[in-house]
Amino acid sequence: MDGWVSPRFGIRFRLAGGELTLYAPNGERFATYLEVLEQRDQERREKELALARAERLAAQLQALGIEPVA
Repeated sequence: MDGWVSPRFGIRFRLAGGELTLYAPNGERFATYLEVLEQRDQERREKELALARAERLAAQLQALGIEPVA
């Protein structure tokens, strides 16, 4: 399977060191399952931080007598 290219999708398969790596037709490596999970978790953390910041800023505006727009 090492070096095999899917005729339909153009995806290249590479087996090195017992690990299978997939490459898109443009040569870009597909992320591994663990990399995708880490990216998802990072994006969730960033979203939670942004929401917490927005809530803090809304509370500060309300303390100044300004009603934030939803």
